[in-house]
Amino acid sequence: MSAPKISLNKLGEYMNATPARRRRIIEDQIAPKEFIATRYFDARENIVDCIAGKISEDQLTQLAEDLRNKEYDSKFTTQDKNLSADAIDSFLEISDQIPENYKFEKVAASEKSRLEISGVDVSIRPDAYIKNDNDEVVGALKLHFPKSNPLTTASGEYVATALKTFVEEDTKNPIDHKLCIVVDVPSSSVISAPKAGKKRMIDIEAACEEIAAQWKSKTS
Repeated sequence: MSAPKISLNKLGEYMNATPARRRRIIEDQIAPKEFIATRYFDARENIVDCIAGKISEDQLTQLAEDLRNKEYDSKFTTQDKNLSADAIDSFLEISDQIPENYKFEKVAASEKSRLEISGVDVSIRPDAYIKNDNDEVVGALKLHFPKSNPLTTASGEYVATALKTFVEEDTKNPIDHKLCIVVDVPSSSVISAPKAGKKRMIDIEAACEEIAAQWKSKTS
C-alpha cells in the first residue's frame, strides 16, 4: 500500500471542497495524471524569475507573447503554452501586491520539501523563500495556477498557514505570517497566512487524518 500523500495546493482546495470533490482529490493523488503535473511549467519558472529579480516585468511580458506566437508540435503543448501566457498576464496585474524590500530566492523545481501531517506526506515546496537584509529566511511564496480550481481566500489561508509551519520547522527562525504568501494567479489573489494560525492547523490535521483513512480504504 502506498503512503498517503498530497500536494499543498490540493490540500488547500480539499479543506473547503464538497464531499464528492474531496473524494476525487484523493483519487487523483493516488493515481496522478502526469500531463496535469506538467501544466504551467513556463509560467511558474518565469514568474518566479521575475519575482527574484532575474528578469524584468517587460521581459516577462515579452516571454508571454513569445509563448503565444511560437508554433508547437501538438495541441496539448500549444494549449499549455497559452495557459502559461495567460497566467503570466494575470500575475502581472497583481505583481505590485508582492512585498517589496525583501530578497526572493528561487527554489529549484527538483527540491523535495515535505511536511508530515497526521500520517500524510504533504508536498510543500515553496516557489521562493523570502529573505531579509541579513540573508535570513523570513517567509515563503507559493504559486497556484489552475483556472478550474482556484483557491478561495479561506483555502488560500490554509495553504499559507501550512507553508508558515513548514518554514518555521525548516529554518528555526521567527517567521512573519504576513510573508507566508500564496498567489492564486487565476483569481488575482495574494493571500497571507493569518496571524492566528493554530485553529487552521488543527483543521488541517483533521483533514489529513481523513485523507489517511480514505487512502487506506482505497488502496488496501
